[in-house]
Amino acid sequence: IRLPLGNALLLGVGGSGRQSLTRLASYMEDYEVFQIEIAKGYGKNEWRDDLKKVLMKAGGEGKDTTFLFTDTQIAQESFLEDINNILNSGEVPNLWGNEDVENISNAVRPVMAASGMVINKMSIYNFFVQRVKDMLHVVLAMSPIGDAFRQRLRMFPSLVNCCTIDWFSEWPMEALLSVANTFLGEIDLSEGGSGTDTVDGIVKSCVNIHQSVEKASVKFYDELRRYNYVTPTSYLELLSTFIRILAEKREEVSTMRSRLQIGLDKLNTTASEVTVMEKELVDLQPVLEKTAVEVEEMMVVIASDTEEADKTKAIVSVQEEEANVKAKEAKAIADDAQADLDKALPALDAALSSLKNLTRNDIVEVKALKNPPAGVKLVMEGCAIMFGQKPKMVKDESPGAKPGAKVADYWEGATKMLADPTGFLDSLMTYDKENIPADVIKKIDPYIQRDDFTPEAIAKVSKACTSICMWVRAM
Repeated sequence: IRLPLGNALLLGVGGSGRQSLTRLASYMEDYEVFQIEIAKGYGKNEWRDDLKKVLMKAGGEGKDTTFLFTDTQIAQESFLEDINNILNSGEVPNLWGNEDVENISNAVRPVMAASGMVINKMSIYNFFVQRVKDMLHVVLAMSPIGDAFRQRLRMFPSLVNCCTIDWFSEWPMEALLSVANTFLGEIDLSEGGSGTDTVDGIVKSCVNIHQSVEKASVKFYDELRRYNYVTPTSYLELLSTFIRILAEKREEVSTMRSRLQIGLDKLNTTASEVTVMEKELVDLQPVLEKTAVEVEEMMVVIASDTEEADKTKAIVSVQEEEANVKAKEAKAIADDAQADLDKALPALDAALSSLKNLTRNDIVEVKALKNPPAGVKLVMEGCAIMFGQKPKMVKDESPGAKPGAKVADYWEGATKMLADPTGFLDSLMTYDKENIPADVIKKIDPYIQRDDFTPEAIAKVSKACTSICMWVRAM
């Protein structure tokens, strides 16, 4: 491809390195590689657009370009006809439109002018075609297998006449060894022995595997008339697969070794800890025995305490039952007392209200009685008893009384209480009804039971004594 009009026909099966070597050669000569991309719907229009691009690169822009075209890209046989024309004459008939011709003219006119060439329509196009021949290098990568290849060569003779044919055959021994050494030389294979010996052994093994498959493929064709192609790509995949599996196995072995080491470390650590624990257990044996004895003694004490607690519990249960009975009785008494209190409170309120209506003159009136009626005397006796006045013992002058018999007379003590009418009324209002002595209750109770000691009966003799009677009964 370094030479003008230099084109190549590379013959070999897929994977033999045709495209790779083409790209390498183009890179060495600093050529631009152009290759079409076959996609769904790729047809004649797309093909001609790509041809315009590559021809403009070479003829219009003056760039050395390698047009790489493979037999797998032949979507239509007309593609090869256009390639045949390019190889033969450097142009494709009916490819350029008026606009394209104008673009070509604009591209090459400055170059022609600089060279002092005559510029006209014909000279411009001829100059463009000549640049295509000089700058564009067509490299065809095809497989020689099958009738299609022979048919295409007969139909398009320029594929042979205008191209240098390069046959890609199987790699020789030297190439296989060199490539294997290059691939495996980057890997550290020194583990477990001499690195050089190991690499040489692996390289020879890979070469032997590849060549044995080639021989088997020939035998396969001789016996079954069927092809099995062994290409350099297969050899490279063999080396890549070996390197990949080697890395995976090394990683696997490293992981297993790490796990084994961790397990051994754990076992050693556990063994040392068990030894320490055994020693501690031996040292603690006397303490454990002593503790066991103490626990047995404690169990005896606990059993004894439990028995005592059961007895106490039984006693407490009995006492609890008795207390519950007493509590019920007390509640009944309290309820009864509350009922009596509920009855007494209205009477107390009525008595206090009545006392508020009394005046000082009402008290003075009672005090002024020298010979008070029986009702007045009875009420004042009850009032004197409530305030704890001591009676004066006088001769009993009632009919049928025994000679020399005496009775309690509270009138004198009552008149002393009435000496200060205002103070007497205040003492009635502030009387400590919550703390009445038991002996006072005992003494006053007979009065409460009498029929003539009622507000109705007393109201007939004295207004003031009626209120005092109500007060005594309320208390």
